[in-house]
Amino acid sequence: MKNIILGLIIAAVVGGVIFFYKNSTKKDSEIVAPPISSQSLVSPVRLAEINGYVTSIQGNEVTIANEIGVKEITEEERARRQKLTQEERQALKAQESANLTKKAVNITIPVGIGIVKGSGAADGTNIKAEMSEITKGVYVSIWKAGDKIEFVKLKGVSTQ
Repeated sequence: MKNIILGLIIAAVVGGVIFFYKNSTKKDSEIVAPPISSQSLVSPVRLAEINGYVTSIQGNEVTIANEIGVKEITEEERARRQKLTQEERQALKAQESANLTKKAVNITIPVGIGIVKGSGAADGTNIKAEMSEITKGVYVSIWKAGDKIEFVKLKGVSTQ
C-alpha cells in the first residue's frame, strides 16, 4: 500500500514539473497575441469606423484620409459588385471616394492585430496580409471598439 501511495506522489510531482516547464518556456509572442493563423479572416459585419486611402506610413503609425459619409451598400449592390472584375471594383471605389469629404486620421496599428486583404475572387473572401503591404495609396478599412483597433482590411490589394 505504501508503494502505491509513493508511486502516485512521484507521478504527481513529475507531472507538475513537466507542466510547469512547458508553460514557463513559452515565448512572449505566444502569450501576448494568438498566432495570425488562429485569427479570423472575416471582417466585422458593421461598417468600418475608418475608411480611406493611406497618405503616409512610418513603422506602424499610419495617416489615413478618412472618408466622411461612407454609406453601407445593400446586399443587391454587393451582389452586383461581385460580378465586376477587380479593376472595375477599384475604379468604382475611386470614383465614389472622389466625391466624399476627407479628414486626416493618425492611427497606430498594434502588433499582432489581424490584417487581411481581399483574395481577388468575386466571392468576397479574405486572405492574410502583412503590415508591410500597407503603403501610401492603399485603401484601408479599420474597425475599432472605442480606442482599440479590432480589425484591418486592405482593399484593392490581392495576389491576383
